[in-house]
Amino acid sequence: MREILKCAMMLAVTMVGCATLLQRSSAAELLTIGSAAPALDVEYWIHKDQGKFPPVTNFEAGQVYVVEFWATWCGPCVASMPHLAELQTKLADKGVRLISISDEDLETVEEFLDREVRQAPGAKPDAKVETYRQLTSAYSLTTDPDRSSSRDYMEAAGQNGIPTAFIVGKDAKIEWIGHPMEMDGPLEAVLEGKWDREAFAAELKAQQEAEKTMQEISALLRKQDFEGAIQKIDAALAATPDDLSLEMFKLEVLVASDKGDAAAEQLQKIFLSVGETPEVVNAIAWNVYEMASQGRIEKGPLIDHSLAAATKALEKTAGEEKASMLDTLAHLQIINDNLDKAIELETAAAALSGDRDREFIEAFLLELKELKADQTGEKPEK
Repeated sequence: MREILKCAMMLAVTMVGCATLLQRSSAAELLTIGSAAPALDVEYWIHKDQGKFPPVTNFEAGQVYVVEFWATWCGPCVASMPHLAELQTKLADKGVRLISISDEDLETVEEFLDREVRQAPGAKPDAKVETYRQLTSAYSLTTDPDRSSSRDYMEAAGQNGIPTAFIVGKDAKIEWIGHPMEMDGPLEAVLEGKWDREAFAAELKAQQEAEKTMQEISALLRKQDFEGAIQKIDAALAATPDDLSLEMFKLEVLVASDKGDAAAEQLQKIFLSVGETPEVVNAIAWNVYEMASQGRIEKGPLIDHSLAAATKALEKTAGEEKASMLDTLAHLQIINDNLDKAIELETAAAALSGDRDREFIEAFLLELKELKADQTGEKPEK
């Protein structure tokens, strides 16, 4: 339940020392939008003997290419394959070449290609496609075990998540970088000469700079340099004010560095900025509860500020969302050792809960009642 809310408010970084930040190229210049596309030096072109699509080294002027990176172990990569095959078939006559590159050994890829295709739930079975070898024969599937292609594209562009696709335009320059399932619109625009390269370049540059900043902050945290990390976060916030994920990240760092007063001030600032969005207030208050339940904070100002903000936001909620907010308040009251108030709030939450949260809320209410019974020696109410 709260995970959905966290995603909605983009709390991508909530743990100090998080190891999932994107790696970056150490080169001074990133491969980015408008950069010349590196020549390809791919070792194994799986379907080249069919003569349909010959190997590519340099990009021809006037033709559009998609260079996509995948792996046999990558579920989203495999799930993208039917879409890639469909795109290549649909756009071949418009001068599009789709080249998909793994960095695994040839034996691993060959073994994968002989597996039966997994049909998406509800999809109409395609009698013509039985194996991944047949499916991927619609485009250029390759593997490059020495990873030279990956270094030239993925590492050079600061990308380490697959699948990732690069659209190479008619002038052999990079037009777009992103998930292959999201490239249909940009690809059509590039083909039609309507693509705004400069606008997307600015968007991607901002994203890459943000990722660079997060990596630098992560490096400081690994060295326990909390002051340096906070200075970096403040500098990033000066450039991108009201970035909620950065504000929350700063809260986490302040908590980790035992700066209680500063953390309380930071939390108040965050609640003030999101006060008109009850769902976000709820998610932040729940995040504070989780910090307390993990022993990272104790009852005090952070809990009190969360109770105040959630109670105020409660007036703007109804139905299931109100039940969720009441449940959050009940959990916070437990941190404050206020069992009777927690039971009162969770009872109200149970009365409003819908199918989404009912089981979770009722289970916690029963837990609270059993805790009360243990204290009083009475049987818990049903």
